Amino acid sequence: MVNLFLSGGGDKEQTEIIDKEFVKALDLDKPLLYIPIAMQGEIHYKDCSKWIHSVFKPLGITEIEMWTDLEAVSPEDLRKFSSIYIGGGNTFYLLNTIRETGFDTILKEYVDNKGIVYGGSAGAIIFGRDILTSSHMDSNQTNMKAFEGFNYIENYSVWCHYETSNDDLVKEYVNKYGFSVIALPEEAGIVMSEATFKVIGSSPAYIFRDGDKYVVEPNGE
Repeated sequence: MVNLFLSGGGDKEQTEIIDKEFVKALDLDKPLLYIPIAMQGEIHYKDCSKWIHSVFKPLGITEIEMWTDLEAVSPEDLRKFSSIYIGGGNTFYLLNTIRETGFDTILKEYVDNKGIVYGGSAGAIIFGRDILTSSHMDSNQTNMKAFEGFNYIENYSVWCHYETSNDDLVKEYVNKYGFSVIALPEEAGIVMSEATFKVIGSSPAYIFRDGDKYVVEPNGE
């Protein structure tokens, strides 16, 4: 069963193939849970709500519930949802908030029990080995000192909004921290099932490992 979808963070036209694959995995009789907190202070949550409905209502998801406060959430609260969508924004703020509220434990339990999660941009990066792949885009205004992600991708870190002009930055990151990278352009994503992943979307993904760069075409594992 596929239960983790990670995308490079494009707009709804760029991620359409990924979004459709995500919807195919869902029980459409249950609502989708949307967590936009990475956008805190950047975009009003009302606009976030309009955006998520514009993406998924045409694909058949008619009920979406948005959470902007993760305090006092329990695993039982997640059972009514078909899946969780964690949106983009500031990666440091997102992971720090998830940790401080204790939602990290609940989210990990949800994923480990085959709950379906879609992470876009910052929401994807937190599932990698380390979130410093976002440091060229996001400022760490939380004074966070521990940058470990949930590490669901075989010790790979995730680099979103990837362009070939980022290659030197990606290689610098790999050399400095010793973590391999899956780089996702805005039109690319990966879907995870058990310990394997497949590239989906209209663009390849790129692997940076041991000083080399590899291309993984859509539908490649």
